Amino acid sequence: MSIIQTLIGEIRSLQARATALEERLRTVYDRCESAAATIPDCVALGECGGCVITPWHALGAWHHQHQVGATIRYRWGERRVARLQKAGDNTVDIAVYTFDQEVPSFVEPARYLPWDWSRHLPTDALGERLRRPLRALGTKAGGSVHESAVYQLGADYAAEARYVVGGDSGQPVWLPLCQPVLIGCWLFAGKGPSVAYHQEAIRRCTVLDEHPGAMLEAEW
Repeated sequence: MSIIQTLIGEIRSLQARATALEERLRTVYDRCESAAATIPDCVALGECGGCVITPWHALGAWHHQHQVGATIRYRWGERRVARLQKAGDNTVDIAVYTFDQEVPSFVEPARYLPWDWSRHLPTDALGERLRRPLRALGTKAGGSVHESAVYQLGADYAAEARYVVGGDSGQPVWLPLCQPVLIGCWLFAGKGPSVAYHQEAIRRCTVLDEHPGAMLEAEW
């Protein structure tokens, strides 16, 4: 095979990979754009909020937390907090709850962003700020759902927070994909620690627990 034929083959292969990547990008954005604004079973209702991340665990905000013994309400029922842990160091506003019993088998825990998410979402040179905002959903302490748009995904995420007010801290923000992807829980209006970035600290809380549970990575 000549050098020219080899180069042509490499160029075509590169074009095919670029086309496939663009298609995956469109799929993620299109699915989020077209998804109904509904609250999945993994998202808690009421003050302090939170979101199920394994059959035994949920995630919330450390500064506005459910205490041990508190009851967290979901559309399908309730679970009591048997243990409360802080993920990461004192600067990370993430609370990990262990339930007193497993959630029902039909409840799909939220997932976290895949390790190579920045390859599939257009970002700036630092790989954090999205060049195109990504539609997300959030909840309020009153239990209603509202739309938002994530525009930064680093150690902290940033999203539009036009409808977020005092008392909504700890409410989750997620991507409305077939398997909901938890971005984080509000620290204050428009910002919070990113689940994907702090996944190792969160995982240590779940796997070293009395009831270990595995967090699941989103599949794109």
